[in-house]
Amino acid sequence: MTAARLLLLAPELSSRALGEGLRAHGFRVETTQEADAALALAEGVGFDAAILDRAVASGRTLGALVKRLAVPVCLLGLDSRGRAPHGVAAALAKPVRLDDLAGLMHGLVRPAASAAKLGPYAFDAILRRLVERKTAREIRLTELETALLDMLLKAGGDPVPRENLLRAVWGYKPGLTTRTLETHVYRLRRKIERDPARARLLLTTPGGYLVPTARKGARAK
Repeated sequence: MTAARLLLLAPELSSRALGEGLRAHGFRVETTQEADAALALAEGVGFDAAILDRAVASGRTLGALVKRLAVPVCLLGLDSRGRAPHGVAAALAKPVRLDDLAGLMHGLVRPAASAAKLGPYAFDAILRRLVERKTAREIRLTELETALLDMLLKAGGDPVPRENLLRAVWGYKPGLTTRTLETHVYRLRRKIERDPARARLLLTTPGGYLVPTARKGARAK
């Protein structure tokens, strides 16, 4: 599960501040200040939800966006009767509190299924964190650490070749010499392993890495 992708259509100052704040809450955010640009993005980019400010999206434009996006939409700014238009999943009165908006968006995009399991942890890609199930201790992850774990978990216990990880997570071309992956694995192990020198959650295999389910034969490095 990767971080949810949001479309944010709002005036420049609002989009800049809200966009930065929502990224800090674990979202991938595409911002624009123009309704026409938002309509074009809706055609070419797959979003999980959208945030539309009534100041730049109203009337027929709002209706067209809601229809074309076909994802949950949060409207910033209520109508004169304090209601959200038909087809809008949620609405917030302005000025908007970032924490309220982030919480609402997590509720709109979060899948019903429980978070993926990684040993004693629950993995939440949207919030970029691991939560120890017994103690509720939280481990914060970087965007790249999240993407790396997400890809390994999706492999279902199968080894993932090193070059596949470098290409998918970092965009590197095959054959490039780099220690970037090894550095991130080292840092991740220091965060999640009881003994990083004897890894049990993030294992090295010939030519790659895996997150074990019920598999044997992998070794840590």
